[in-house]
Amino acid sequence: MVTAEIATALPALALVLVAAVWAVLFAASQLRCVDAAREAARAVARGEEPAVVRQVAQEVAPEGATVDVEQVDGTVRVRVSADVSMPGPVGDAVPAPTAHGEAVAWAEPE
Repeated sequence: MVTAEIATALPALALVLVAAVWAVLFAASQLRCVDAAREAARAVARGEEPAVVRQVAQEVAPEGATVDVEQVDGTVRVRVSADVSMPGPVGDAVPAPTAHGEAVAWAEPE
């Protein structure tokens, strides 16, 4: 009798486990995006070339992340974003949320 209840609850338990793993992956991706934006803004503030700045951001950011660097009035704004899809076979069926990171720094005077 207990076997039927366990068999019924097992798919729900698996779904909860996948959702928990996804939440941890999303939080980690969010932190990596923030770290990537911060490191890239520091590189710009040190006077690094734009190619180096993008390389620094891509090394820290999650795989497939986009990096936007914008310089306005002596400041630089770096935005890093990455889509985080759900793991497992249902990952393509669920829309992927986007993790964001942004940092602003003063640009080194030339």
